[in-house]
Amino acid sequence: MGLFKKEACCLCGGKTGLMDKKCLSGKVCKNCAKKMSPWFDNYKGMDKSLLEWQLSIREQDRERAAYCSFNKVFGEFGVILIDEKEKVFVAFPDTSSGLFGSQRVVKGIEDVIDLGPDIIRFSMVKDFEIHITETSREEKHTVNGKEESYNPPHILYMETFTLRLKIDHPFITTMNIQLNNGAVQIHNIGRRQWTDPGRKLAAHLLGLPGLVRENQQAVFDNESLLHAFLRSDYEMPDYSYGFKCTLANWEEIKRYHYYLAMAREIQTILTGKEG
Repeated sequence: MGLFKKEACCLCGGKTGLMDKKCLSGKVCKNCAKKMSPWFDNYKGMDKSLLEWQLSIREQDRERAAYCSFNKVFGEFGVILIDEKEKVFVAFPDTSSGLFGSQRVVKGIEDVIDLGPDIIRFSMVKDFEIHITETSREEKHTVNGKEESYNPPHILYMETFTLRLKIDHPFITTMNIQLNNGAVQIHNIGRRQWTDPGRKLAAHLLGLPGLVRENQQAVFDNESLLHAFLRSDYEMPDYSYGFKCTLANWEEIKRYHYYLAMAREIQTILTGKEG
């Protein structure tokens, strides 16, 4: 007799392992767990009938997704696809694959169906937060064989942009969608600090995500928010977003603006409210 009793999967009857999920009706094998939503993890709160119901809903969503017209796609690591006409969206926490996370890009409806979508109505979004995770470290240089600080100090800031959604859904409660694949890295001279002119201009620019001006008319450019930003008549002064603008960090500051503008546009579309 082995130390551990092998338990059949409560959904398919197949073999389960020691690390497989447990629900109220028993264990769920890896193959069945893969069919569940990537946003679902409340196995302990559900029994066999509720898990089967989830699989049924997901199969319906797979069929419905083929008829959705996703007119906007955002994100590089996590991805969110939006159908503004039907007021629904699908999202995936990670589109990478392979041992080292080689990136898989969602390019069309076939990719969405293959990944297994959960179709979420805009009205199901009960809370929306743009969360920017910031880490930093001081960069030093070597003088006469000794490591010393710069004067003023040089600080490397690393920024990750994540959408945090609370959802009113039968089996999904939260979604955390990381937009950027790899942190924005800004080499700043001195500590990050906000100035009033910089804050006001940054706020003004963020009120215009995706808008460009052509012949005095506002034209929405859905292809690239960054393209819209590059065509802006405005320039970023020192300490916009709290960073000192130099040639060395200008490109990364534009990336910072790009992801923040992207997050704010998604928020406006899903909630009808500007962040």
